[in-house]
Amino acid sequence: SVQVSDVQPDIFRHLLWYVYGGKTAEDTLKAHAKDIIDAADKYSIVNLKLEAEAAYVESTTFTAENVLDNLLYADAMNLALLKEAAIDFIVGNGEQVIDEVSFSHIPGHVMKDLVVATTRRVKESKNEVTNDMNLMRVSELRRKL
Repeated sequence: SVQVSDVQPDIFRHLLWYVYGGKTAEDTLKAHAKDIIDAADKYSIVNLKLEAEAAYVESTTFTAENVLDNLLYADAMNLALLKEAAIDFIVGNGEQVIDEVSFSHIPGHVMKDLVVATTRRVKESKNEVTNDMNLMRVSELRRKL
C-alpha cells in the first residue's frame, strides 16, 4: 500500500476519480477548490486544476480584504484566470483598494500585470480592438490555443 499524507483522503479520492475518467461535480469543485487546486498541481493533473480554478473564480466574491491573498495565491500557483479576476477587481475598484490594501510586498512582475490590466481596461473603454497578445484576456488566449 502507498501512504499519501500530504493530501486529505476525500480530496485524493476526487483526484483518482478524475484521473480514471470521472467528472467532479461543480458543487464539489466550488466547495473544495483550493484543496483540489493544490493537490492537482502537486500531481500535475492540469485539466482538473483548471476546472477547480474556474469554479473557484466563479464562486469567489472579491473584496479589498481578500483580493491581495487571492492575487498572491494565483501568482504562486500559476492560476492565470484567478490572477486576472483579482487584478480586474483591483483595476475596477482602484479607489477602495488604494485606501485599504498595501502593495509593499507585491512582486514586480505582478505590478506589470496590473499595468497591463489597466491598459486593457482603457482600450476597452475606448472600444479599441487590439490583437496584442500581451493585452488579451486569459479566456481569449485559451481560445487561440
